[in-house]
Amino acid sequence: MSVIAFVGSPGGPGVTTTALAGLLTWPLQPGRRALLAECDPDGGSVVAGYLEGRVPGPHSLANLQVADRLGRLEAGLWEQMINMSVPQEAANRLLLPGLKSPAQAAGLQQTWPRLATLFGAWHRSAGVDVLVDLGRSGSSGAAGALVRSADVVVMVVRGTLRAAAAARPRIEALRETVGARAGHGLGLVLITEGPYAERDVAEHLELPVLARLPYDEAAARVLTHGGAGGRAFTRSALLREAAVMGTRLQQLAWSRQELLAAPAGEVSAGGTR
Repeated sequence: MSVIAFVGSPGGPGVTTTALAGLLTWPLQPGRRALLAECDPDGGSVVAGYLEGRVPGPHSLANLQVADRLGRLEAGLWEQMINMSVPQEAANRLLLPGLKSPAQAAGLQQTWPRLATLFGAWHRSAGVDVLVDLGRSGSSGAAGALVRSADVVVMVVRGTLRAAAAARPRIEALRETVGARAGHGLGLVLITEGPYAERDVAEHLELPVLARLPYDEAAARVLTHGGAGGRAFTRSALLREAAVMGTRLQQLAWSRQELLAAPAGEVSAGGTR
């Protein structure tokens, strides 16, 4: 299984929208599950947005502070999850709702690294792919442990000069964080808004575009504000391309895991032999 970290930069690039679209369309093998963990230190938005607040109980990442202190972080994590599956009986697409206030992030300083370790272990033990939404500020500070432990890290960026300018310094910081780790995947998810094409963005930011998502305002509004959406949403270009994104990111994560697991001497410049 895989851990994919989604990060952004100032200017509202749509990190949570991208990660949520990924969860709803993630390719699942029988018996496998996918989890979207809202780990943005600035707070989560899926419950109030896509779910329109219709969630029983106080599910929140913030509740893991107590569970961690009691030595039951993994059990506490399962207790905080919300079933996002359709039909509901499937329980194979899950959400860990984020913080309700940025002030709560301070209480998780010791928990972030342990959460990163837990997510990393799940690809071997629990059959769970973890999509980590780190928003615009979670790739640095204590929450940055979630970046360092991820199989693949993607910067969500739009095809505009403003977005590319804001992303560049964040990418340089990400390179410093993960660059020394052999086999680490770092790339872009391009939202096709703006005048710049995939090639232009990739060359400017010196990273490969791993996936493209259309600038689909109607479908994106369902993900950010809720509403049934109907067939127009379920068949939208955004969700179709999100499914393609999920397959590519999953395959990249698997190849990175194989690369890291390969015995010394079996890795060439092109990967495993």
